[in-house]
Amino acid sequence: MKKKILITGSSGFLGNLAIDYFKNKYDLVLVDLSNSINKNFYRVDIGNFEEIDHIISKEKPNMIFHFASEIFDSHNKNKIFKTNVEGSKNILSSAIKNNVENLIFTSTFSLYEKNYDYLIKESEPISCKNYYGITKSKVENILLKSDSNLNIFIFRCPIIVDKSRAHRLGVLFEFLKDNCTLWILGDGSNKLQFVSASDLFIAIEKSFNLRGKHVYNIGCEKVETMKETFEYLIKETGSKSKIRYFNKNLGLFFLRILSFLRLINFIDYHNKILVSNIVLDISRIKKDLSFIPTKSTSELLLDAHNYYVNNQSDNQIGSSVKPKMGFFNVIKFLSKII
Repeated sequence: MKKKILITGSSGFLGNLAIDYFKNKYDLVLVDLSNSINKNFYRVDIGNFEEIDHIISKEKPNMIFHFASEIFDSHNKNKIFKTNVEGSKNILSSAIKNNVENLIFTSTFSLYEKNYDYLIKESEPISCKNYYGITKSKVENILLKSDSNLNIFIFRCPIIVDKSRAHRLGVLFEFLKDNCTLWILGDGSNKLQFVSASDLFIAIEKSFNLRGKHVYNIGCEKVETMKETFEYLIKETGSKSKIRYFNKNLGLFFLRILSFLRLINFIDYHNKILVSNIVLDISRIKKDLSFIPTKSTSELLLDAHNYYVNNQSDNQIGSSVKPKMGFFNVIKFLSKII
């Protein structure tokens, strides 16, 4: 008999990929506020305990993958708190009440918001100022302090990339496609880590037989510098783009102004990570789960790029949508004439 998994946020980027990965091996129960054509789907507000508890009590899942969250794009802090914190409390309470075996929670490297010149271990003090990271940190504390036999696994993820991931990364892909200059703030020596959705699912599946509460960093093991990543993408895509460098502090100043004026779909945190070193130490997950990342940061971006340029007519959702170029079109135009 197949085990049953309930997935929150099932209509989002990660949820949709999880459905494809797990659907042939497990019975899936899908939960989201957005509508879905998938079978065994429930339109539920996890911020309402009665709603989510009714579904968990009815379906009796063995495991819950808690992927639902409000992200950076929401400027409504009350909405973010209700979904991320109150919703997670409700999931936890109902899981304990209904004797769920395992609860998987996807956390974030947004817990860390400064420049690190070393690999970040799970024991590193939280340094986030962004509200999204703050809510994720609150949820981690709630889960780890809970008193029950529920097995809890927290995966701290960097930027999750898969072949269908575009959204803000699509800005980079548009520049490559049109042979525009790729601008790097600073000297390009900083590193930004990614993780593939499939690697995350492999790690989650490996955790099923563990017991207790566990926190794991996850991500690519090979993380190239920003300069190396851009050079690789230009070479492998055949783009005629060139790399140019811009003063880091001045560039951040301009990006903050553009963000404040809503001319670009970035917030200050997104701007900061463009110039920061944020690489998670994955030695714990490698040891405990025998986890081996399949690709490097550059290889993941190349896969995402190739899917993006070959599937631009797809009507996709969440983080897979084509980016809103807005003011970036102005930058593209200037890049061609400078």
